Amino acid sequence: MKPKNRALWVFAGGILLALLLFLGQQFFQTREKQIAVILSEDAVSSFCAFQEGIYDGAEDCAVSLRIIHTSALSEKAWAELLSAQKKQGCNGVLLFCPEQYYTGSETFYAETLEQSKLPVFSITYAPAFFHGAYSDGMEQISEVLSPQIQDAEQGTFGIVADTTQAKSVRIEESVEQCLKQNNAAYDRDASSGNGSKTLLVCGETDNTKAFSDAAVVIQICPEQPDYTLLTSGAVDMIVTENDYGFGYQAIAYLTKRMHGKNVSFSPPELREITKENLFDARQDALLFE
Repeated sequence: MKPKNRALWVFAGGILLALLLFLGQQFFQTREKQIAVILSEDAVSSFCAFQEGIYDGAEDCAVSLRIIHTSALSEKAWAELLSAQKKQGCNGVLLFCPEQYYTGSETFYAETLEQSKLPVFSITYAPAFFHGAYSDGMEQISEVLSPQIQDAEQGTFGIVADTTQAKSVRIEESVEQCLKQNNAAYDRDASSGNGSKTLLVCGETDNTKAFSDAAVVIQICPEQPDYTLLTSGAVDMIVTENDYGFGYQAIAYLTKRMHGKNVSFSPPELREITKENLFDARQDALLFE
């Protein structure tokens, strides 16, 4: 082989090898991305509602998940846990209800997350733990209920809420604000019978007999939706958060941030479940799986 041709072959081979190394590096960098999912030891049952979306999101985004169940964390233990995730190669952090396990100050919580320099997404119902991107379905309540209120603007609305649950109280506040914006009349006493009343039940409900005088009953974001209330006619609509969508989009958001993309989080739409659409094929698996 002539020296000139040999040089060309060596040059071409070098370019091909460099290209293969570059493509291989990009592939393995994508595969090696890892997200730490941190949740309370007692949150397993409620976490199940999100995990299908989280696992599907991780598969589609080609990232791995590191699930960490933790007991109560002091400020020191919290800082050590975050530091350990970074040392073990995690590129992002998904916090599931940190209010259930973090016991330190709100300021320290925010500062340590900033110092970690990792993309963080929080699924939380406590405003004190809103940091960076987070899911807060309460922000969508007004949009969902506004058409309902406008349709029955001349009627009366009753509001009941499970005041032992911070989430229900926040929903109630959001609903009241929505009612005021629409100039609708409302009261807190669900026992005052009124056949034209639309009753908004925030959170859980055990006593459906108290709702029998209402013309329409809408249950908003219960922790554990009981869809038999729809089939029995005790409730006309259940508005629930799209837990699958929250999980899936949280992983998608973190993956983009981990690749250096400055994106915002777009929460999935709330679900409006009625007796008519309860068994629609599009949502049947997600509701009852």
